[in-house]
Amino acid sequence: MFDGLYDIDWSSMEHAYGSAGEVPELLLALRSADGRERHRALERFYNAVHHQGSVYPCTTASLPFLFELAGDPATPDRAAVVGLLVSIGRVAVEEAEQEYADLVDFAGAAVVMRARAQAFVALAADADPLVRRRAVAGLALFLDDADRTLALLRERLTAEPDLAERLQVLDAAALLATRLPAARAATLAWLAGLAADPATNSATDPGTRLAAVVQRARCAPEQIGEDTVPAAIELLRELEHELTPDETWWTEPPSRTSPADGTPPQVLAAFDDLDRRESVHALTTDLLRTFHQALDSRVPERTELLAQRLRSPDPGACLDAIRMSGELVDAWRGDHSRLIELIMPHLGPAGQEGPWLEVAAEAAAVLQLCHPIAEPAREALAAYVLEQRTAHGPQV
Repeated sequence: MFDGLYDIDWSSMEHAYGSAGEVPELLLALRSADGRERHRALERFYNAVHHQGSVYPCTTASLPFLFELAGDPATPDRAAVVGLLVSIGRVAVEEAEQEYADLVDFAGAAVVMRARAQAFVALAADADPLVRRRAVAGLALFLDDADRTLALLRERLTAEPDLAERLQVLDAAALLATRLPAARAATLAWLAGLAADPATNSATDPGTRLAAVVQRARCAPEQIGEDTVPAAIELLRELEHELTPDETWWTEPPSRTSPADGTPPQVLAAFDDLDRRESVHALTTDLLRTFHQALDSRVPERTELLAQRLRSPDPGACLDAIRMSGELVDAWRGDHSRLIELIMPHLGPAGQEGPWLEVAAEAAAVLQLCHPIAEPAREALAAYVLEQRTAHGPQV
């Protein structure tokens, strides 16, 4: 493994913070038996070699070695390496047609990813479910045969025993439909069949049907009908009876300890807070975020979804719903009194400890956004937002 690693003149290339001479050591550290060393190397790779989604010539040069790591069953944390590959490849193919200065190399990385796309066929069927979960997006991103890719995704959905992996398969299907127009019609038809009423589709579980509803809305937001959101809410209710809160999905990132470089504790605390804000606590949260993006300005429908979620017995689902409610209130005008009324009870943990205390803290933080002192600015702010969305589009 890694033949030719030191034949590359890494020091002649740069990453986000200067010379890329450290890249060979980072790649070797990803094979270390020491988990902390692997974690530090991966974090450094994201921070410097793949900084904020950038792809540099040194990033492209590292891809063959990352593929070697991902394909070797002896590599520890293979799923993390696969996730890194997909992250690099995703931005590379999205930006490959744009012209940039020599400092970045999206086009070169895209060529490598497409040339090695077959590797993701094997990784998406790997024995490790975490590897499969990270790899399946690679089928949609890097294979250019629409029919073959959709057939592979259908095969993966049938083979996956757990909902977490099935959600990723359907996410990849929507990604394929949005990337390759040739795949759109067949993918929409497949998703519609999966979302069908259980009387005609008894083999599909509520979680998979919910994902099919959401991903179809993502692919064709213009086809969202009056029955789409009620169907999703009913599936969420069914799903709550089948799923129990799973510690796997209630994960708080570890706090940083002060390093030898003397970083001020308040800076470390700020990054800890950022990690907490980006964390996800329920299995279906990413799916529901996708649904909210598809619904966009349909505030009443989004409110109905969040109202159902705020009543969940799962503290992780509640915390994520409170946070999403805050985002809706912060970004869109409307009658948000129902959400406020449903968030208020979460201020008290009702004698429960552990994660419910985190839910109470999140409820307090969201309610802080709703202070009536901002009322006089409502119309002026709304006019400004509308002006900017009209001029620059909904993602401004």
